[in-house]
Amino acid sequence: MRVALLVLALLLGPAAPAHAHAGGLTPQDHLSRVTAIDPPLPGVTARMVNHGTQLEVHNGGATALLVGDREVGPGETARRRDERTSAPEWEVPLNGGAAVVRGRVDTAPGPNPLWWLLLCAALALGGRALGRGRWPLAAGVVAVTAAHAWHAVGSTLAVTGGSFVPLLLGASGVGLVAWPLAVVAVVAAARRRPAAAFVAAVVGAMLVVAGIPDFDSFRFSQLPFAGPGNLDRLLVALTLGGGLGLAAGGFDRMRREIPR
Repeated sequence: MRVALLVLALLLGPAAPAHAHAGGLTPQDHLSRVTAIDPPLPGVTARMVNHGTQLEVHNGGATALLVGDREVGPGETARRRDERTSAPEWEVPLNGGAAVVRGRVDTAPGPNPLWWLLLCAALALGGRALGRGRWPLAAGVVAVTAAHAWHAVGSTLAVTGGSFVPLLLGASGVGLVAWPLAVVAVVAAARRRPAAAFVAAVVGAMLVVAGIPDFDSFRFSQLPFAGPGNLDRLLVALTLGGGLGLAAGGFDRMRREIPR
């Protein structure tokens, strides 16, 4: 009973707002890329970062470099948003036009979301069977929670130029509450506490809520994630489908444990 009251208190407390991915980056079908610096400048490199939204220029040369209207000293790195980088073929001047950063926007069609939705449905149906035993239920809590945490870390690592911890906290959303509760659920299952099923069900439901903003990962080709896109989609599917199954299995076990 005390565990149940703790869960309810946490649910009623304020939760951090969630973004689909860290840094407010979003899935899309296009991605801006740097192709060359023309002519090459000794020690100067350029690339697009933060899911193609910012141009990063590193001045490894011995003299100051002018990037657009900004001066970048030796050893410094500049990141800037530039509307020119959204054109199919683009250029950003260096040193007043003596050189340019050239780039292009690549577009690729996204996957068919139907297959990922079917995977979510299969995970939800299979996850309900976890409620047949306390250890399968605890294992489900660990798996679904780990999937959501991995997704949050991967999306955080895809951001350049930000502090890791604040970005991770923003990406985790209600995971800030669900992750500690997952530990509570596993400990309660190990101690054969009746509240284990209830806490597991709440964790599953909360992770479904946390995963809903990531639905676009199923239909866009370019994902802001430090790893393969299909890995991120799998983690989102585990969070959504597995969370649904975990919630259903937990509440089903809780119903069967109630004395009649």
